Amino acid sequence: MDDKFIQSMERLLNLEKEYICKLEFAKEMNDKEKIIHYQGACEGLKVAMSAFAPYLNK
Repeated sequence: MDDKFIQSMERLLNLEKEYICKLEFAKEMNDKEKIIHYQGACEGLKVAMSAFAPYLNK
């Protein structure tokens, strides 16, 4: 697999971990605006990662 492809996928995975942590913190603080923001960000990352799925099986 291409190095840039792997780096991109790793970056998406790291962002997902970061946003999940921020989402959990927002939930602890009961900050509804940030909860909505990070939930949307996590969903967006899932969509972006799903675009990589067909290439992972090659």
